[in-house]
Amino acid sequence: MARPVRTSPDRFTSREIALAARLSARNMGLLIEEGLAPTAVEGGAGKSGNRQYDGAALAQAALVGSLQSAGFELLVSARLAAAFADDYGASYGRLPANLNSFLQPPLNTEKSLPWGKTPDDPAISFEQDFWLHHLLRNRSANYLRGKAITGDFIVEIADHAYVMTRNFGLDKIKVFSPVSRDGLPVSIEYRIAGRGSSARIVPAHMEVNSLDFSIDPVSAEQMRRLEQDYLRGRRDAETIVNINLSLAIRNAFDRVQDERETRGDPFEPLLVKPER
Repeated sequence: MARPVRTSPDRFTSREIALAARLSARNMGLLIEEGLAPTAVEGGAGKSGNRQYDGAALAQAALVGSLQSAGFELLVSARLAAAFADDYGASYGRLPANLNSFLQPPLNTEKSLPWGKTPDDPAISFEQDFWLHHLLRNRSANYLRGKAITGDFIVEIADHAYVMTRNFGLDKIKVFSPVSRDGLPVSIEYRIAGRGSSARIVPAHMEVNSLDFSIDPVSAEQMRRLEQDYLRGRRDAETIVNINLSLAIRNAFDRVQDERETRGDPFEPLLVKPER
């Protein structure tokens, strides 16, 4: 059977997405059937092998795979990953791979880009993690494969119920809270309600009447109580699962590049301009 043809190097097949996320082909197929797989950018109909995905889909799949590896059920993992992808995609454009930290001190001691620049280089958008990862890995000495770095985005889940986030290495910095003067040690994000196929992902902001806390004291009090519920759940948890999402995304890109190099399918961003 012929291998599906990518339209450009920054497009990934279903097989590559599954490999990147350490998902079996069967589980990837199940997510597609259930409508819980990352959204394809091309070839949405027909056989899954003909679908094409972008870097944002790969990042979402990386979170699914990490959650499943940590013991969460596949469908719960997919729903939670989709919630993160939707919310952080809307707010920041993509899930945080933290690749830009490799361009800043202390990881980058140069006054310029770590890979230098030649007149023939195309304009690489730093908003496209695929290209940034490729240049860091192949044309710099800054990239640290498989290593956690300061600023990595950590998903913390207490007792498979309370979902919070923080940044690796920045634990002394309090997270802003609109209702708590001293800030919080973590951001409260979602509550996983129920188990199995019927489990729901409930965003914290959906559990208050309004987000206009300055003029709605009832909602402000609801949010304060909600924050305390999450913090108590964290403090009294029997189990706390930590997912380094940024590292999971970087590892996923590494697995795809490793596999492409192994099968003799190299690519070079100097020869192909990324799509805008």
